[in-house]
Amino acid sequence: MKFLIVAPRFHTNLYFRAKALQDAGHIVKIVTLYKGQSEFYEELKPKLVKLSKFSDLILKIFSFFKKGKLKSSFEMRFQAPDKEFKKIINNYKPEVILLKAYQNALAIKTLRIAKKHGIKVLMLTQTPYNHIKGSEFLFQQNIKLFKFLKVYAYITPIKINYEVFKNSGIKNVYYLPFVYPVNNVPVKIIKDEIRILSIGKFQKRKDQLLLLKVVKQLVNEHFLIKLCLIGELADEKYFNTLNKFIKDNLLDKIVCIKTNMPYPEIQQEFKKHDLFVLPAYNEPAAYSPVEAMANALPVICSDENGTKCYIEKAKNGYIFKARDEKDLYEKIKFIISDKENLLQMKKNALLSAKENHNPQNYAKEIIKICDFTKYNS
Repeated sequence: MKFLIVAPRFHTNLYFRAKALQDAGHIVKIVTLYKGQSEFYEELKPKLVKLSKFSDLILKIFSFFKKGKLKSSFEMRFQAPDKEFKKIINNYKPEVILLKAYQNALAIKTLRIAKKHGIKVLMLTQTPYNHIKGSEFLFQQNIKLFKFLKVYAYITPIKINYEVFKNSGIKNVYYLPFVYPVNNVPVKIIKDEIRILSIGKFQKRKDQLLLLKVVKQLVNEHFLIKLCLIGELADEKYFNTLNKFIKDNLLDKIVCIKTNMPYPEIQQEFKKHDLFVLPAYNEPAAYSPVEAMANALPVICSDENGTKCYIEKAKNGYIFKARDEKDLYEKIKFIISDKENLLQMKKNALLSAKENHNPQNYAKEIIKICDFTKYNS
């Protein structure tokens, strides 16, 4: 089967989903509008297409008034591809399009072309909401538009998205978790020093500062720990705040910070640690918990992370209340206070990854959906 993956950018969480399809014998092509700094796609090199002249003009004007480096919701919604995008689809003739674009110009253009050529579109969605800008009416109108444009099925990696869509009367929605290959390596015995890893862009909502405050408390209580923070340098002001906190609190020998690391090197970092902590709030669907569990790391994340559904309390991790320093402190302290329990949680995390995040299963389920789903939303 010929698949075309369409996305504003090829996020790393797409790589192993695309690779699963390719390894299952399918042909996979990828089209994106721009390249991010932290992407990983190895031999699955995306084809970059330019923005339409109109979109490019509007976004250039918008950039004069923009603050910060990260793309705003306006920019994401207004990006439309140029004429080359249509030519690629016409020449490639995909049987299925995996569309990771939602409520934006790229989605509309892709769906219009797909409808014209009778191509099945699987919409990859992660939204936890049944409204747009607070309006359920706008959400329903958006779904009606997608129905008119023949969205074949919705695929989501988070349970709350699945539940929201089901409760909104959408029947052709499927829950398929993120995937990551698991290496059958023995779980290492934990030494005296417990190594904590956290990965995420250096920006305020990732809340590494909260984690640093907790680490400071634990060090003051004489816990033997080390923390490694890895991420893309997205907000220099926030990054400087983190470094200042580390210096002011004499944590230089406890905390290391690594920026803009190549993805293969990040994958190796998982193997060096015992516990993964994602302190971020307002996190739609973090991929790092899956990577962590596949490397035998229990996970602690906030209740505002969409992929918290992958965590089973006290088995492979814990969920803490977002922005709550005391709750995060208690969760980390509980895990690191019992090394035998931590070792068992590491084993459980690896087992969870094998059972729930297997790339081969993902490919099989996608084909089932393509073959048997009837459009009835």
